[in-house]
Amino acid sequence: MSENKYLYSVTRIRALETKLLDKAKIERMIEARNADEIIKILYETEYANSISEMKSVEDYESVLSKELSNTYKLLSEISPVPELTNLFQLRYDIHNLKTLLKSSYLDEENDELLSEIGTIPIQQLKGMIKEKVFSDLDPLVRESLEEVVGEFTVNPDPQLIDVTLDKALYKLMYKAAKDNKSSFLTDYISTQIDLINIKSLIRVKSMGYGREFLKKVILENGKLDYAFFSDIFDESLETLIDRLAYKDYGKVVEEGITNYIKTKSLTKFEKLSDDFIFELAKKGKFVAFGIEPLIGYLMAKENETKIIRMIMVGKINEIPNELIRERLRDVYV
Repeated sequence: MSENKYLYSVTRIRALETKLLDKAKIERMIEARNADEIIKILYETEYANSISEMKSVEDYESVLSKELSNTYKLLSEISPVPELTNLFQLRYDIHNLKTLLKSSYLDEENDELLSEIGTIPIQQLKGMIKEKVFSDLDPLVRESLEEVVGEFTVNPDPQLIDVTLDKALYKLMYKAAKDNKSSFLTDYISTQIDLINIKSLIRVKSMGYGREFLKKVILENGKLDYAFFSDIFDESLETLIDRLAYKDYGKVVEEGITNYIKTKSLTKFEKLSDDFIFELAKKGKFVAFGIEPLIGYLMAKENETKIIRMIMVGKINEIPNELIRERLRDVYV
């Protein structure tokens, strides 16, 4: 694709990047006395219009959802290859499908867990789940749903829903990146898959499950294949650190797993993984034309809303500032 096709979209993105929250504003939010003060700070930003519609501070989640929805809508309109930016929106469809399937089998209503950010309206997804008709979905997702519905009657394990649909999501994302010959996105997604698979290996080992379950949860199209995880399955976590020291994310593995060995918590590994993936996305700032700046900005907005959410939750629950600061991800600007 000619670089000129990205001229308009990248120019728009460069202007939008200047409006992202910077470290100084985030620090002001952390130091705010309460959630109400954070809302006042957000009135000074691009969130002002959405904030004005809030009835109480507890409505912050709807503000963040609306902001992300608007971001995806804009990128879909200005991107020469909207199917690539839309890829990341599919995560919300998959999340909604997981939630609706589990609710259906448990005969519960969990609408508060659903997201409005996906590409498919929630009511439409509800109809699909109720009728068990998935013909309008991408073939990979449709086949996965049909597999879950068929197997769930024999093995009613909610984990089955998560595992099967996650595999479909990442297959779909990787395939789209590959089909569009985007080396940036292909590397981005395969690196993310590796870090997810490493976390899955640790969890499977900690739960005492065997290789059969490991094979179910390992995602395809990572730089490390299932054979790697199977071969190292019986080895210590220290051996895993050594085996991955040569990888770009070797430091993430070393620090994250060392912390896990001490605490039995994967929180630090997850944060380090998120930070590493975000650093890949930030490379978009340094590319003149292409899909990279659009993906970089999209991930910056996703990250920004996570930061706001974490600070709001911290203030509402009176968590100390230092603890909030430790949990935050990096910023794009």
